[in-house]
Amino acid sequence: MGKRVAYQGIAGSFSSMAARALYGSGITPIQTTRFREIFEHVVSGSADVGVVPLENALAGSVHENYDLLQEFECYIVGEYYCPVHLHVLGSGPIEKVRRVLSHPKALEQCSIFLERHPEITAVVCSDTAAAALQVRDSRDPSQAALASEEAAATYHLPILARSIQNHQDNSTRFVSISAQPSQCETPTKSSIVVSLPHEPGSLYKLLGEIASLSLNLTKIESRPILGRPFEYAFHIDIECPIEQTSHLREASARLARYASVFRELGLYQAKSPLTP
Repeated sequence: MGKRVAYQGIAGSFSSMAARALYGSGITPIQTTRFREIFEHVVSGSADVGVVPLENALAGSVHENYDLLQEFECYIVGEYYCPVHLHVLGSGPIEKVRRVLSHPKALEQCSIFLERHPEITAVVCSDTAAAALQVRDSRDPSQAALASEEAAATYHLPILARSIQNHQDNSTRFVSISAQPSQCETPTKSSIVVSLPHEPGSLYKLLGEIASLSLNLTKIESRPILGRPFEYAFHIDIECPIEQTSHLREASARLARYASVFRELGLYQAKSPLTP
């Protein structure tokens, strides 16, 4: 039996594609309908790892999952940039399509196509592959789905229009999460979450320390802290070349000095958005 991997969606979803890219085709999938369930499976031990999207090149951050990373005691142990090409799937022809189903982020990533086709109504679905399955089962030529080519093959749906996302170089960054930290010997990326004292220059000092270590800050995301109105935690990703792994390991101790709350979410191997 392969590694138990929890992800949101069904076969043919981008999450299922990312899970197999990270852990191979022999995984034991644990499919969920909500991101929260993934974290619950991981911390309870019913899944070995979970795979969740954190950001898309076009639609930006998946805020829910940043909040769940703050809430649950788990670690980021890897990442994968999944190419996202969205196609219109249906029984056709496209001239008859009046409703298109998909995940809200997918619909957002195809906003230009939808604006050009005001006769087509966007309908939110739990994920792209579930939309394809629903369209297949309906056998209604007025319904279509925005989903992957893999979903088209899985559910035997013709592709009515190819790669309709707003930009062709679209991809989603997925991370794998575990109840235990990575044992990576030469990490090149660190993810941390910090809250800072309310005093002048606190963020400046933290960022200055990152610069002094010759580390590359690749992401900073602020999220509200529950129970503390208008106070924010910062999610920060930093990277380094493999020969500077020691700088990355040193960073946590040095950065923690500037934070009122500091947590290392993970040390792991960075992947390139251009070569997933």
